[in-house]
Amino acid sequence: MKKHEINRRQLGALGAALAAGLALPARSQAPAPVRKPYIADMHSHYGMFLPRLFGMDLDKHMRENGIVLLSWAVVDDRRWISSTAAGLRQVAEPQPGQIWAYFQELMADYEGRLAQWKVAKALTAGDVDLALAGEPRVLLACESANFLEGQPERLAQAHAMGVRHLQLVHYIRTPLGDHQTAEPVHGGLTPVGAKVVAECKRLGMVVDLAHGTPALVDGALDASDAPMVWSHSWISPQGGTHKDVGYIARSLSLASAKKIAARGGAVGLWCLRLGNDPAYPVNSKGTFADEMMRMCDLIGPQHVAFGTDMEGVWPNRVLNDYSDLRDVIDNLLKRGIDETTLHNIFIGNYARIVKAAMNGAAKT
Repeated sequence: MKKHEINRRQLGALGAALAAGLALPARSQAPAPVRKPYIADMHSHYGMFLPRLFGMDLDKHMRENGIVLLSWAVVDDRRWISSTAAGLRQVAEPQPGQIWAYFQELMADYEGRLAQWKVAKALTAGDVDLALAGEPRVLLACESANFLEGQPERLAQAHAMGVRHLQLVHYIRTPLGDHQTAEPVHGGLTPVGAKVVAECKRLGMVVDLAHGTPALVDGALDASDAPMVWSHSWISPQGGTHKDVGYIARSLSLASAKKIAARGGAVGLWCLRLGNDPAYPVNSKGTFADEMMRMCDLIGPQHVAFGTDMEGVWPNRVLNDYSDLRDVIDNLLKRGIDETTLHNIFIGNYARIVKAAMNGAAKT
């Protein structure tokens, strides 16, 4: 073999690095200015799942599109769920310790990516203030607390890793409570789940009710007086049940949405696209903007936010990246809505809730 030839192992390593987006050289120039108005996303997987042959630079993409507070959601049950005829469902049973080990692997991986992209994390209320001033921050979130494996005390370790936003349930069975896409067995939030909610308040973490049944929502709101979020999906008149098709089962009922709002929380809209159900409102960037306004009418503009689920909804989605979200922003800016209302929808509502959680920890 000649010196300049690349062997199969080297070629494979190079391909893996490119696919993971790790082959880009570090930036040597000053960061680009951040586009206004500033935006927050309560639920995103952008840069986590899709391979990018020519790499990516999350910090650059955030700056170019004004994304200054990005809740980056780690999915800890991916190995035990799969797509079925009924949608994503649990297909395997994790053994004790497996989810916790997998969660730690994911956290190490994503920590490395953020370091490579030079994206700072939002760990304190002061970091959120910096985001509000135009300095991009990633807020580490968990899309379910399965990694706790029923041990609320483990949450302190996740907090030490940088987690500041916790969704209680996702797609697999959990001792914390019931999720929307499986038959309820707990009657809502369990006593262990209530302890996790209380521990979130003690540590200063946002509680995310997404994927939870109406009874779980009620139980969590009873377990703590902190503002909570429903980070992603959509508001339907009555919500759904585990027997419904996925996008109906995953909807939030108006009654539950109003309860979250009454506590000072916020509801986020995802970017799932459907074209075959007239009752489902989102099928384009324009109707995404329309639905944001409808949500404001339903629960008040101080309780509405973006929760795109970027790279988490598939195969059809309205938004592929944050330049697509900027088209939605431009649409909303043309509607004559007052500046304060737009600021709250774009970033203020979520920032307020995050800061309330973080500042509440000091008083607990």
